[in-house]
Amino acid sequence: MNGKLVYLDTSSLLKRYIEEKGSEVIDKLYKESETGNIKTVFSVWNVGEALGVLDRYRRRNLLSDDEFETAIKSLISESLKMCRLDSLEILPITSISLVESWFLVLKHQIYTADALQISSSKESQCSLFLAADSKLIQIAIKEKLNAVNIETDPQEAINWLNSV
Repeated sequence: MNGKLVYLDTSSLLKRYIEEKGSEVIDKLYKESETGNIKTVFSVWNVGEALGVLDRYRRRNLLSDDEFETAIKSLISESLKMCRLDSLEILPITSISLVESWFLVLKHQIYTADALQISSSKESQCSLFLAADSKLIQIAIKEKLNAVNIETDPQEAINWLNSV
């Protein structure tokens, strides 16, 4: 493992389990993580938020019950496997990240969830922050993170992953 950490916000994490624009970037990231070239990172908050989004998709009939169940099982089993392989780190919510997120909420007028993702990425010193939310990417860049939108700039993210 070369020490490069790549943080996934919830929107990008979900693209591993629901085929959407930008999914190819996340698939490439997971492949590189499994080979030990980089480590994927997200927080326990992202897991809970992802489960909530998947449930909402199911309730709105955007996912069938079978698709929902498959996505949940895949998220959990793949995350456990990658943690055992040391290719994924699921971060706790620390008091440092939580307090910094409060300041980011006030500074940028963003949701606590988004602020927490930025503060967690900063605290863990990730080399790259991936999201599918233009506003979040802009704020991450203002906060001095190397951030890429996987929907609007997938090739930039893939190029970064290829350079590691």
